[in-house]
Amino acid sequence: MANLFKRFFTGDLFTNSNVKMVTGDDDYFDYAMQSAHGHKYSDTNATNISTVFTCIKILSDTLSRLPLNVYTENTQTGRTVDKEDYRYPILHYNPNDYTTSQTFFAALEYYRNLHGNAFARIHRNNATGKVTYLELLPSGRIVGYQKVNGALYYAMTTKRDDGTKVNEMIAADDVLHFKMVTKDGIWGVSPIEALRLNLSTSWKGLQTIDKYYEHNAVSPKALKSSIPDAAYRAKQQEAVKDFKKNYAGPRNAGEMIILPEYTEIQELSISMADAEFINTIKFNSNQIAAAYGVPPHLVGNYEASKFNNVEQLQLNFKANTMNAIARMYRQELEFKLLSMTEREAGKTIEFNFMAFVETDAKTRFEGYKTMFSLGVMPPNTIAKLEGLPSYEGGDLHFIPANYMSVETYSKKQKSETTSDTNGDSPME
Repeated sequence: MANLFKRFFTGDLFTNSNVKMVTGDDDYFDYAMQSAHGHKYSDTNATNISTVFTCIKILSDTLSRLPLNVYTENTQTGRTVDKEDYRYPILHYNPNDYTTSQTFFAALEYYRNLHGNAFARIHRNNATGKVTYLELLPSGRIVGYQKVNGALYYAMTTKRDDGTKVNEMIAADDVLHFKMVTKDGIWGVSPIEALRLNLSTSWKGLQTIDKYYEHNAVSPKALKSSIPDAAYRAKQQEAVKDFKKNYAGPRNAGEMIILPEYTEIQELSISMADAEFINTIKFNSNQIAAAYGVPPHLVGNYEASKFNNVEQLQLNFKANTMNAIARMYRQELEFKLLSMTEREAGKTIEFNFMAFVETDAKTRFEGYKTMFSLGVMPPNTIAKLEGLPSYEGGDLHFIPANYMSVETYSKKQKSETTSDTNGDSPME
């Protein structure tokens, strides 16, 4: 048993032959990766496509702006933020000594949306088993996984002192794994792989447009030549090269043009509108945004959402996209950072979605008024939410009849009940 334990943690038991290495199927889509100018699209330049970068940025910014809290629920105080929990400062403020919570989760969401998987290593105190800090792992560090006797382990690439790379096996309990949609319940599907055909088409369209503006900033043109004799052709070709160098391209737009001898400029019938490059890019942009669950107007396509209420689109984005992402994070964090006893006792780790949808002041205060009238929210709670000073007595709850505090109303009811029992009139 000791030898098996030693082999397990030294990496001998897990070799490249029995660790499932995670790679993409590059050959299958190779036919779609040749651009019009011989440049290949690859996953490494996917973020150079503006829609991809915008979608990833929106999802990263949206998730990382939500405060992450540890909550405790009990019968007396209800569900409250547990700032006394030792994990609270790690999750809410600084997962480690060099990263803020916002930066940490923004990076995780970036990796998840680019590669389909994001990882963070959980470092624990050897004596107590408590979490001490979280380490962000670039997705490329985790190269595979292996199941042994029902337990899951991840293969993490590390460098030895001599520079050689080895796979260190880490138990799944010590790795936070946030994933996109998954086919096997373990590894997330890379959206860049799934969208490769759309991305390749967009890449070729953008490359074509870039080349078009590089060589002629306005419209396709041709030089019509009337060369007097064959001996003049070589000189004419040199004149044409000089013309392209001095007058083609966006930096020369608007310059006075001097045509070579015996030539004139003629317009070609082909235009960018005929080629439909722009429409193709717009179509692919919508497809990419839909795959990420991002509303079209957030990636610049205002035509697709001009007949819809923007606030409703934001609410749909919250309900259909961000809620699912937040629940995935919550489940993984609670699974790896809380014990079963703590979860059964009502302890949770959740993002606070109050920071998601901003409303105008009128709508916000109408909501406060309703909560206040129901006796749910005391005045001081409203003041704190708005950054206003609280006051003595403002922690009491009130009921809508005459805004008598619930506590005072209860005492009054008890007093009247006692008076009725004794046979005295409550008015006396």
